[in-house]
Amino acid sequence: MDGIVGRRSVARAYRRFRYGPGAFKADFAVEDGVPWLAQAARRAGTVHVGGTFAEIAATEREVHAGRMPPRPFVLVGQQYLADPQRSAGNVHPVWTYAHVPNGYTGDATEAIIAQIERFAPGFRDRIVGTAVRTTTGLAAYNPNYVGGNIMTGAKDIPQLVFGPRSTLHPYDVGLPGHFFCSAATPPGPGAHGMCGAHAAARALRHLHRRSLGSEPDPRNSS
Repeated sequence: MDGIVGRRSVARAYRRFRYGPGAFKADFAVEDGVPWLAQAARRAGTVHVGGTFAEIAATEREVHAGRMPPRPFVLVGQQYLADPQRSAGNVHPVWTYAHVPNGYTGDATEAIIAQIERFAPGFRDRIVGTAVRTTTGLAAYNPNYVGGNIMTGAKDIPQLVFGPRSTLHPYDVGLPGHFFCSAATPPGPGAHGMCGAHAAARALRHLHRRSLGSEPDPRNSS
C-alpha cells in the first residue's frame, strides 16, 4: 500500500505544477539591421526591450495576471553580428519574442514591432519578411512549452528550487529508475546543461546501487 500511496502523492504533485507566461515569437528579415538609437544596442547580440524598470515591472504583472499588455517586454536576437553568414547581403535575420499570457491566442506581431520602433525609429520600414510562431505553435513544436511557456514551468521560488515536486532529489521522477532531464528542474533553463548533468548523476547512482543489489524491486512496493 505504501507504494500506491507514494505514486498517488507524486501524481498530485504533478497535477499542481504551475506554468508561467507564454512567448510569442516573431522573426524578421531586416534590411540594414535594426536602427537602434542607442549605439551600444547596434553592436549587441541580444537586446532586452522594455523601457524603464517600473514599466517592465508593470508589464510583467499584467502578463502574470493573464492580460496582454500593449507594450510587452521583448527579447531581440541579432546573432548575425557574430555570424555574418546568417545574412543575405544587407538583409539580416532578427529574431524576437514577447512575454505574453500563457496560452495567449491573439497576434502580438504588431505590439512587438511597435515596441522595437520606440527605441529604433524606422525599424518597421526596414522589415522585408516576417515569420510568426504563436504560443500554440510553440507548444506544437515542443510539447514541453505548454501554453507557449518556454521556461518549462513558472519559476517562482518553490519550483525553481525543487522543480515539479517538493523533494530533496528533484531529478527523480518519483518512480524507481526514472529521472528528469528537464529545464523544469533546478537550476532551471539556460545554456548550462546542469539539469541534464544532475539527472545523469542520479541515474548513474541508481545503476550503481542496482549493480550492488541494494535497489528495491518496484514490483514488491505494493
